[in-house]
Amino acid sequence: MNETFARLAGVKHEIILFSLLVVLFGPLFISTEITEIFHPLLFAQTIFAGIILFNDNKILKNVFIVFLILLLFLYALSFFSDAVELKAIPRGIYIICFIAISYETYVQIYRAEQVSRAMISAVFTGFILLCLIAGLYFTLIESITPNSFSNLGSLSEHYNNLSYFSFITTLTIGYGDIVPLTMHAKKATMLVGLIGNFYSVIVTGIVIGKYLNHKN
Repeated sequence: MNETFARLAGVKHEIILFSLLVVLFGPLFISTEITEIFHPLLFAQTIFAGIILFNDNKILKNVFIVFLILLLFLYALSFFSDAVELKAIPRGIYIICFIAISYETYVQIYRAEQVSRAMISAVFTGFILLCLIAGLYFTLIESITPNSFSNLGSLSEHYNNLSYFSFITTLTIGYGDIVPLTMHAKKATMLVGLIGNFYSVIVTGIVIGKYLNHKN
């Protein structure tokens, strides 16, 4: 088992990127009913990818294993109870795990000596994680203060719509179909937009700099 994880760790950034793409675009290939049932498992497989990412860090690896077991337990429990906590706890776990994965990803981007496939995967992963964390943050705001955002649809559609809104905001597209209404929501949207622009500028500069240094 350890040998298998060690081999997978050699392509850990590619695995993380693939797992996030599955979360984002996997539902396009399955029916809505199936997506609603297995949506938590899509996020759980990202936590498993995090275990591979932290294969060399025993403490974080064990923490992610505990989180994965807890998520699977809560997922099984959700079939017998509709308690709000069963949805709130996983979101908190996802935020913690995504922040940890993001930090490791950004550190690897900074430490990389040259532009490689792993680095490019890490750059894409970092951006996607930024958007997913923003989506979870927006969802938390909406849960604490309902009607903080307009045009979110039914309760089951809130996270998907706010995740979409986080990508649109971070990419500075701004279609205007979803609008922050409360001051907290507006400030959060401003913060996400600023961080998104900062990420694009800084990471682009780092990638170009490493490419030019390696070329010379």
